[in-house]
Amino acid sequence: MGIKDNSKINEYIDNICSYVKFKGAHKEIKEELLSHIEDIVDENNERGLSDVESTSEAIKRMGDGEAIGKQLNIAHKGTPDWITLLLTIILVNAGVVLMYLIQYKNSYKPSDYLFNHSLLYSAIGTVGVVLLYFFDYRKLEKYSKYIFVGMCLSFILLFFIGHPINGISSLSIGSFSVDIKAISLYVFIISMAGIFNNYDWNNKINLIKAVVYLFIPLILMLSVPALAYCGIYFISFMVLALKSGMKKRYAFYIVAFNIISFLFYSFSRPYTLKRLLVFLHPFSDPKNSGFLSVQMYNITHTSGILGHGFSANEDIIKVPLISSDLVFSYIVHTFGWLGAAVIISIIISFIYRILHISKYVRNSYGKLLISGLISVFIVQFVSNILMNLNLFPIVGVALPFLSYGGSLGLVNMLSVGVIMSVYRRRSLSA
Repeated sequence: MGIKDNSKINEYIDNICSYVKFKGAHKEIKEELLSHIEDIVDENNERGLSDVESTSEAIKRMGDGEAIGKQLNIAHKGTPDWITLLLTIILVNAGVVLMYLIQYKNSYKPSDYLFNHSLLYSAIGTVGVVLLYFFDYRKLEKYSKYIFVGMCLSFILLFFIGHPINGISSLSIGSFSVDIKAISLYVFIISMAGIFNNYDWNNKINLIKAVVYLFIPLILMLSVPALAYCGIYFISFMVLALKSGMKKRYAFYIVAFNIISFLFYSFSRPYTLKRLLVFLHPFSDPKNSGFLSVQMYNITHTSGILGHGFSANEDIIKVPLISSDLVFSYIVHTFGWLGAAVIISIIISFIYRILHISKYVRNSYGKLLISGLISVFIVQFVSNILMNLNLFPIVGVALPFLSYGGSLGLVNMLSVGVIMSVYRRRSLSA
């Protein structure tokens, strides 16, 4: 009779597991305990002991089941990271408050669209975070390729049946609008984390496949068009590739090729190039391509430390994209540089915390998931803030959690839910 079929050993292991509240860890604990016991039994058998004696000796050497169970319960405690959740809640609620101020305090739009929709999406996102926290993220890995293909097909389908809004393909469902570029970015990154886990980068065929995985989403996003999201996907893709073992020289070739392709794309479209570079000299065309850059320049140079407060000039609210891409400018205008510094501090704390908790994750797939998602957050945070400070082109990237944007705000929160799911199972290696 094998070790796994020994009733005495199974009873001993079940007793240990009864003290471990996180049932998701039971399978791995049982396998680990069986491995240790089997080693001891084999050792005892070599010493000439019978199977019964070897089993009794092994259990005795392992120690008291209750004590071991309580220790393992501490080690496998499946709890959320309350700091990350708190920082997320602060950012999300700050975004809702900003929409309230933009809408009501400054008489912007007589309808309650901004505030009510922000509140609704934040509530849905909160429920999503809770549900994903309990969901076992590891189940996604084996479906990663199907998720990738499904997103590509959905992208193509929605592109044809959706409604072009400001150059973005979206699908309206009642009062909800599905922004395909926002959703596809995160879905592609989640699928790539699973594809690249245990990826054999020494296989030349796999390298070619990786290039295909890179360029198909880029082509689809360019067709929307969503140039900024192409950049975010490219950076996050490279992070996942390098984290999963891609050789640095391959990464160098891919980066160089994409830089050349981007330069060719930009120079072949003079208007696009002018729009990207206008932030360097916004006053050269203040009424056309440099209009937004001039507005942001005026905001950052007139707000002071404490800003203009809630009695802000309503002209600032009429600036295009003030509730979405340029919401950081509104923060500076209303709360001054002190308020902006507080928001930046919270953002930095949010990023640092997620990077910190990733160190405790044992599962390689979980590590890749967090790396991919946090890279998306970092690129969005950095590019949006720099964009609002006229240090980066206006590329249409919203400020996560704070900007208005139903689909984007929702997927941002759901991404935090995935990260929480990984952290809950941080002690599991498989």
